Amino acid sequence: MSPFPHRPTVITIASSKGGVGKSTACIMLAGLFTARGLGVHIIDLDENQTVQRWFNRHQTSRAALTVTAVAPADFTAHLKDIVGHPNPPDLVLIDVAGVYEKALLQAMGRSHLVIIPAQPSEPDIHEATKIVRDLADLNDNFGGSVPYRLLLNLFEPLDPHYQRHSVSEIARLGLQRFDTVMHKRAPYREAFMTGQTPHHATEPSPSIDKARAELDALATEITDLFATTSVKEAA
Repeated sequence: MSPFPHRPTVITIASSKGGVGKSTACIMLAGLFTARGLGVHIIDLDENQTVQRWFNRHQTSRAALTVTAVAPADFTAHLKDIVGHPNPPDLVLIDVAGVYEKALLQAMGRSHLVIIPAQPSEPDIHEATKIVRDLADLNDNFGGSVPYRLLLNLFEPLDPHYQRHSVSEIARLGLQRFDTVMHKRAPYREAFMTGQTPHHATEPSPSIDKARAELDALATEITDLFATTSVKEAA
Protein backbone atom coordinates (compact mmCIF):
# COMPACT_ATOMS: atom_id res chain seq x y z
CA MET A 1 0.00 0.00 0.00
CA SER A 2 1.29 3.46 -0.92
CA PRO A 3 2.11 5.75 2.02
CA PHE A 4 1.15 8.76 -0.06
CA PRO A 5 -2.24 10.53 0.04
CA HIS A 6 -2.72 10.88 -3.72
CA ARG A 7 -1.85 8.89 -6.80
CA PRO A 8 0.29 10.34 -8.02
CA THR A 9 1.75 12.39 -5.19
CA VAL A 10 3.89 15.17 -6.67
CA ILE A 11 7.08 16.31 -4.95
CA THR A 12 9.26 19.06 -6.38
CA ILE A 13 12.97 19.21 -5.55
CA ALA A 14 13.26 22.99 -5.76
CA SER A 15 16.07 25.50 -6.02
CA SER A 16 17.16 27.93 -8.68
CA LYS A 17 20.79 27.52 -7.60
CA GLY A 18 23.07 24.88 -9.00
CA GLY A 19 25.16 22.60 -6.84
CA VAL A 20 22.69 22.23 -3.98
CA GLY A 21 22.08 18.50 -4.54
CA LYS A 22 18.71 18.49 -6.33
CA SER A 23 19.51 15.62 -8.68
CA THR A 24 21.17 13.58 -5.94
CA ALA A 25 18.16 13.92 -3.65
CA CYS A 26 15.83 13.08 -6.54
CA ILE A 27 17.69 9.91 -7.50
CA MET A 28 18.10 8.75 -3.91
CA LEU A 29 14.39 9.16 -3.16
CA ALA A 30 13.49 7.38 -6.38
CA GLY A 31 15.76 4.48 -5.49
CA LEU A 32 14.34 4.25 -1.99
CA PHE A 33 10.67 4.24 -2.98
CA THR A 34 11.06 1.91 -5.97
CA ALA A 35 12.83 -0.51 -3.62
CA ARG A 36 9.65 -0.41 -1.54
CA GLY A 37 7.61 -1.48 -4.54
CA LEU A 38 6.21 1.92 -5.55
CA GLY A 39 6.06 3.30 -9.07
CA VAL A 40 8.08 6.50 -9.50
CA HIS A 41 8.26 8.91 -12.42
CA ILE A 42 10.92 11.63 -12.53
CA ILE A 43 10.42 14.77 -14.58
CA ASP A 44 13.86 16.17 -15.43
CA LEU A 45 13.58 19.90 -16.16
CA ASP A 46 17.32 20.58 -15.97
CA GLU A 47 18.88 21.43 -19.32
CA ASN A 48 21.90 19.32 -18.30
CA GLN A 49 19.56 16.30 -18.06
CA THR A 50 21.61 14.79 -15.24
CA VAL A 51 18.84 12.45 -14.11
CA GLN A 52 17.86 11.46 -17.64
CA ARG A 53 21.46 10.60 -18.54
CA TRP A 54 21.84 8.57 -15.34
CA PHE A 55 18.64 6.68 -16.15
CA ASN A 56 19.60 6.05 -19.78
CA ARG A 57 22.96 4.61 -18.75
CA HIS A 58 21.86 2.44 -15.85
CA GLN A 59 18.14 2.13 -15.20
CA THR A 60 16.39 1.16 -18.42
CA SER A 61 15.42 -2.29 -17.10
CA ARG A 62 13.84 -1.04 -13.87
CA ALA A 63 10.15 -1.01 -14.70
CA ALA A 64 9.10 0.74 -11.47
CA LEU A 65 11.08 3.85 -12.43
CA THR A 66 10.59 6.05 -15.47
CA VAL A 67 12.31 9.34 -16.33
CA THR A 68 11.41 11.95 -18.91
CA ALA A 69 13.47 15.01 -19.76
CA VAL A 70 10.98 17.79 -20.48
CA ALA A 71 11.49 21.27 -21.88
CA PRO A 72 10.18 23.95 -19.49
CA ALA A 73 7.58 25.04 -22.04
CA ASP A 74 6.16 21.50 -22.12
CA PHE A 75 6.17 20.88 -18.39
CA THR A 76 2.54 21.67 -17.58
CA ALA A 77 1.17 19.49 -20.39
CA HIS A 78 3.45 16.61 -19.45
CA LEU A 79 2.49 16.71 -15.79
CA LYS A 80 -1.21 16.81 -16.67
CA ASP A 81 -0.71 13.73 -18.85
CA ILE A 82 0.94 11.90 -15.95
CA VAL A 83 -1.66 12.95 -13.38
CA GLY A 84 -4.53 12.12 -15.73
CA HIS A 85 -3.18 8.75 -16.83
CA PRO A 86 -5.54 5.83 -16.00
CA ASN A 87 -2.65 4.05 -14.24
CA PRO A 88 -0.39 6.79 -12.88
CA PRO A 89 2.75 6.19 -10.81
CA ASP A 90 2.54 6.41 -7.04
CA LEU A 91 5.04 9.26 -6.93
CA VAL A 92 6.20 11.99 -9.31
CA LEU A 93 9.50 13.69 -8.50
CA ILE A 94 10.33 16.94 -10.31
CA ASP A 95 13.98 17.90 -10.65
CA VAL A 96 13.95 21.56 -11.61
CA ALA A 97 16.68 23.43 -13.45
CA GLY A 98 19.28 25.37 -11.48
CA VAL A 99 17.96 28.67 -12.80
CA TYR A 100 15.05 30.90 -11.90
CA GLU A 101 12.33 30.34 -14.47
CA LYS A 102 8.56 30.01 -14.83
CA ALA A 103 8.68 26.21 -14.71
CA LEU A 104 10.06 26.35 -11.15
CA LEU A 105 7.00 28.26 -9.95
CA GLN A 106 4.68 26.04 -11.99
CA ALA A 107 6.19 22.91 -10.46
CA MET A 108 5.92 24.19 -6.89
CA GLY A 109 2.33 25.31 -7.41
CA ARG A 110 1.36 21.86 -8.68
CA SER A 111 3.08 19.90 -5.93
CA HIS A 112 1.93 18.22 -2.75
CA LEU A 113 5.32 18.90 -1.14
CA VAL A 114 8.34 21.04 -1.98
CA ILE A 115 11.75 19.82 -0.83
CA ILE A 116 14.46 22.47 -0.87
CA PRO A 117 17.97 20.98 -0.84
CA ALA A 118 20.72 23.14 0.64
CA GLN A 119 24.27 22.75 1.79
CA PRO A 120 25.03 24.31 5.20
CA SER A 121 26.33 27.52 3.64
CA GLU A 122 25.21 31.15 3.42
CA PRO A 123 24.57 31.12 -0.37
CA ASP A 124 22.40 28.00 -0.14
CA ILE A 125 20.47 29.25 2.88
CA HIS A 126 19.89 32.56 1.10
CA GLU A 127 18.57 30.68 -1.93
CA ALA A 128 16.34 28.51 0.25
CA THR A 129 14.86 31.63 1.83
CA LYS A 130 13.95 32.95 -1.63
CA ILE A 131 12.25 29.67 -2.56
CA VAL A 132 10.27 29.65 0.70
CA ARG A 133 9.15 33.23 0.06
CA ASP A 134 8.10 32.40 -3.50
CA LEU A 135 6.15 29.36 -2.32
CA ALA A 136 4.39 31.46 0.33
CA ASP A 137 3.40 33.97 -2.37
CA LEU A 138 2.05 31.15 -4.55
CA ASN A 139 0.02 29.79 -1.66
CA ASP A 140 -1.35 33.24 -0.82
CA ASN A 141 -2.16 34.22 -4.39
CA PHE A 142 -3.77 30.97 -5.45
CA GLY A 143 -5.24 29.69 -2.21
CA GLY A 144 -2.78 26.82 -1.97
CA SER A 145 -1.48 24.93 1.02
CA VAL A 146 1.69 23.36 -0.36
CA PRO A 147 4.12 22.57 2.50
CA TYR A 148 7.90 22.66 2.23
CA ARG A 149 10.92 21.34 4.07
CA LEU A 150 14.61 22.17 3.74
CA LEU A 151 16.86 19.17 3.22
CA LEU A 152 20.42 19.78 4.41
CA ASN A 153 22.96 17.77 2.47
CA LEU A 154 26.73 17.35 2.12
CA PHE A 155 26.72 17.50 5.89
CA GLU A 156 30.11 17.09 7.56
CA PRO A 157 30.17 14.31 10.20
CA LEU A 158 32.56 16.28 12.46
CA ASP A 159 30.13 19.24 12.57
CA PRO A 160 32.51 22.19 12.06
CA HIS A 161 31.71 25.69 13.32
CA TYR A 162 30.37 26.97 9.98
CA GLN A 163 27.92 24.06 9.88
CA ARG A 164 26.65 24.68 13.39
CA HIS A 165 26.27 28.36 12.53
CA SER A 166 24.27 27.49 9.39
CA VAL A 167 21.89 25.28 11.35
CA SER A 168 21.42 28.06 13.90
CA GLU A 169 20.75 30.56 11.13
CA ILE A 170 18.08 28.30 9.63
CA ALA A 171 16.39 28.15 13.04
CA ARG A 172 16.69 31.92 13.48
CA LEU A 173 15.02 32.52 10.12
CA GLY A 174 12.18 30.18 11.08
CA LEU A 175 12.74 27.90 8.10
CA GLN A 176 11.23 24.44 8.42
CA ARG A 177 13.62 21.59 7.73
CA PHE A 178 13.84 17.84 7.98
CA ASP A 179 15.58 16.59 11.09
CA THR A 180 17.32 14.07 8.86
CA VAL A 181 20.34 15.36 6.95
CA MET A 182 22.23 13.78 4.07
CA HIS A 183 25.87 13.52 5.08
CA LYS A 184 28.82 13.42 2.74
CA ARG A 185 28.72 9.76 1.79
CA ALA A 186 30.44 7.89 -1.00
CA PRO A 187 27.33 5.85 -1.96
CA TYR A 188 25.51 9.05 -2.96
CA ARG A 189 28.30 10.01 -5.35
CA GLU A 190 28.95 6.49 -6.57
CA ALA A 191 25.31 6.04 -7.65
CA PHE A 192 25.93 8.34 -10.61
CA MET A 193 28.72 6.06 -11.81
CA THR A 194 27.30 2.63 -10.96
CA GLY A 195 23.59 3.33 -11.30
CA GLN A 196 23.03 1.65 -7.91
CA THR A 197 21.35 3.78 -5.28
CA PRO A 198 21.92 2.56 -1.70
CA HIS A 199 18.63 0.66 -1.62
CA HIS A 200 19.47 -1.19 -4.85
CA ALA A 201 23.13 -1.87 -4.10
CA THR A 202 24.11 -5.47 -4.75
CA GLU A 203 27.13 -5.46 -2.43
CA PRO A 204 26.18 -3.95 0.94
CA SER A 205 28.87 -2.26 2.99
CA PRO A 206 28.95 -0.21 6.20
CA SER A 207 28.83 3.03 4.18
CA ILE A 208 25.83 1.80 2.17
CA ASP A 209 24.10 0.69 5.37
CA LYS A 210 24.55 4.18 6.81
CA ALA A 211 23.21 5.80 3.63
CA ARG A 212 20.20 3.46 3.66
CA ALA A 213 19.45 4.29 7.29
CA GLU A 214 19.70 7.99 6.55
CA LEU A 215 17.35 7.77 3.57
CA ASP A 216 14.92 5.55 5.48
CA ALA A 217 14.74 8.20 8.20
CA LEU A 218 14.09 10.86 5.56
CA ALA A 219 11.34 8.75 4.00
CA THR A 220 9.70 8.37 7.41
CA GLU A 221 9.70 12.14 7.86
CA ILE A 222 8.17 12.62 4.40
CA THR A 223 5.38 10.09 4.91
CA ASP A 224 4.72 11.33 8.45
CA LEU A 225 4.38 14.84 7.06
CA PHE A 226 1.69 13.67 4.66
CA ALA A 227 -0.05 11.79 7.44
CA THR A 228 -0.32 14.91 9.60
CA THR A 229 -0.71 17.68 6.99
CA SER A 230 -3.73 18.39 4.83
CA VAL A 231 -2.53 18.88 1.26
CA LYS A 232 -4.43 19.73 -1.90
CA GLU A 233 -4.73 17.70 -5.05
CA ALA A 234 -2.03 18.54 -7.56
CA ALA A 235 -3.32 20.66 -10.43
